[in-house]
Amino acid sequence: MIDNILKIEKTGKILLRFGMIAYFLFIGTLNFNNGFVGGEDLIQTVILLLLVVGTSSMLLLHFKFPKIGAIGGGVAALLFLITVVYLGYLEISEKIPFSMIFLHIIKDILLFFATLILTGESLKEMVREKITKPFPVR
Repeated sequence: MIDNILKIEKTGKILLRFGMIAYFLFIGTLNFNNGFVGGEDLIQTVILLLLVVGTSSMLLLHFKFPKIGAIGGGVAALLFLITVVYLGYLEISEKIPFSMIFLHIIKDILLFFATLILTGESLKEMVREKITKPFPVR
């Protein structure tokens, strides 16, 4: 029974990781498809695209290099936290009702919590690898 519960948890975390990667890639694709008018928009789009693709790659590398996965989870959490603060500030300055602000930022708050879970999973995997590492032979 416990093995089944652990399998469900592991499957859920794998689906969460791939869902987060797909979400980041979708954001990058959406921003890239919006088009750009001048050189300044092009630079911002390229920077955002590199940040999104880099974060997705780091999240994916968790399976081979948990340390890079932990860094990717931290970067993703930071991106979602910045998004929450930025959107909240913009909408508060426009005097939008709090209930509407909450509806706009709740997704990013939940994604922030999800990236914390993925970061913890990568850190746990780093510890597991260190504990199960064979002793050096002299």
